[in-house]
Amino acid sequence: MLTKINLFLLLFIILTLFGCSSYDVPTPPNRFRNYDPGGGGTGNGQPLPNDTGGSKGTWDLPRRQIITGCLGRDCIPSLQDPELISVEEVAFLEEDDLVYGLIYENEIRCYPMRILDWHEIINQNIGNNTIAITYCPLTGSGVAVNLSKIHPERLVTFGVSGLLYNNNLIPYDRGTGSNWSQMLLRCVNGIFRGESIATVALIETSWKTWKKMFPNSKVVSDNTGFDRPYDIFPYGNYKTDPFLLFPITIDDKRLPRKERLYGIITDRFSLQAKTYRFSVFKQGARAINDEVNGERVVVAGMKSADFYISYSRVTQDGTVLTFDVNTESPQIYPFDLVDNEGNVWNILGEAISGPRTGEKLTPTISYNAYWFAWGAFFPNVPIHY
Repeated sequence: MLTKINLFLLLFIILTLFGCSSYDVPTPPNRFRNYDPGGGGTGNGQPLPNDTGGSKGTWDLPRRQIITGCLGRDCIPSLQDPELISVEEVAFLEEDDLVYGLIYENEIRCYPMRILDWHEIINQNIGNNTIAITYCPLTGSGVAVNLSKIHPERLVTFGVSGLLYNNNLIPYDRGTGSNWSQMLLRCVNGIFRGESIATVALIETSWKTWKKMFPNSKVVSDNTGFDRPYDIFPYGNYKTDPFLLFPITIDDKRLPRKERLYGIITDRFSLQAKTYRFSVFKQGARAINDEVNGERVVVAGMKSADFYISYSRVTQDGTVLTFDVNTESPQIYPFDLVDNEGNVWNILGEAISGPRTGEKLTPTISYNAYWFAWGAFFPNVPIHY
């Protein structure tokens, strides 16, 4: 029987052989460029010494808290334009397996976590844009980014740097070698240091729900060209055990470390966010009309469907709407949003009936992640119970 120490050593060997998790996102403006959220650089959360020239060697994160999760860039191989198959052709997923879904430029694609557990980044060309799906198994966070917005004149793809901060993936871009923090959604080192990147709305849900939502979507195949046991999670019982593989700057004890929450980020530079426990949606579909750091939002979800979304409640003309959910014959499963003006909106934020037909809601910057990661990256983050 494996002891906790032996289990840790086994997982460390796996990480060394196959790599660790990483992730991509944008950066803060100059006034926050050197802010150390954990106080790791100076011991008191004060600004770190700044290289105003933004040289490649300078980081926006405390250097001693950046961990080598696996050895060298691309120690975990990302995928580039992997094979896509139909929903009917998928035989390697279970109903409760989690997947990410992307609806972009009339393309509907599904990215199974079973594949992302082993590759963490999938780059693909969609229309005139290159999109990266980034997933960090150690923080349970997934974000899609439009890589074409980073350097419009240069082909950019993301790769796994092998570095981690607060157990979270730090991707690098192959165009310049810059390093990006996934959960902070910004570049933290390199030529683009201090720059934000554009996120693309990403749906996280179960395979069972995704098939109901978009039965005609394309799905990333397990025929990736790599010999990986996609039916096995590479980090053992990590999802359910409270242990962490690497240190974190803040260990917020308010919730269990591995509880997953939905979170909305309103300011990635001053570290403003709010989280929502899945349990508040356990009685069926529900809409929460809320205000997060001055931004009026609606968060809608259905725990039994493993599905959560959020949008700004402010329309293009400045009207603030109040929303509810309707599960009767939704245009797209599992529900529609209805507002106080009589408009009906599908889960993609598109008005499909009512006086605002044709309008779109503005999606928030949001994703699911383990509680320990929310607590470490966004100190004292509020929790909606």
